[in-house]
Amino acid sequence: MTRRLVLIATVCGAPLAVVCAVIVFVIGPATGHWRLLPILSGSMSPRLGVGALAVATPEPPRSVRAGQVIVYRIPVGSHRTIAHRVLEVVRGGPEPIVRTKGDANRTADPWQARLTGSTLWVVRGSVPLLGYPTIALRNGRLLIASLLAGALALWLARLCWYRRPPQTRALPAGGATDPL
Repeated sequence: MTRRLVLIATVCGAPLAVVCAVIVFVIGPATGHWRLLPILSGSMSPRLGVGALAVATPEPPRSVRAGQVIVYRIPVGSHRTIAHRVLEVVRGGPEPIVRTKGDANRTADPWQARLTGSTLWVVRGSVPLLGYPTIALRNGRLLIASLLAGALALWLARLCWYRRPPQTRALPAGGATDPL
């Protein structure tokens, strides 16, 4: 009986987990309520370790203040997106200029960043290690991950809905002997 309860909990819990994952990874970011950012370097360790998935929420840029961890595009080189702590707001207003630094770095970033646009993304928390699957999906492994998830879903569905046909008793040799 215990095995059956575990099976029922697994089969019922799997769809609930899928619904939660869709809300967290698809609906929230699509509606602009939050943004998910995999952490690729150790510059913000230990708060945001390599492989963590940072959760950022929007704020107006004019509300930026020292101490916040923000997500922004660096103003040099590849213009990649990073999450660093604001050391100083050099100039406020609708397009503030800030100095930033990674918590694990010895020195401040060698630039001042102008925060343009109508939204500033502020890191509110993170989930350790959950960034690795996100990184894998972004690196072109989406198809493989989707196939594995689909295979798992089909396997769970088969466990839930497939029923063995009822076993029948063999008739005695010589046929049926029903009395009339």
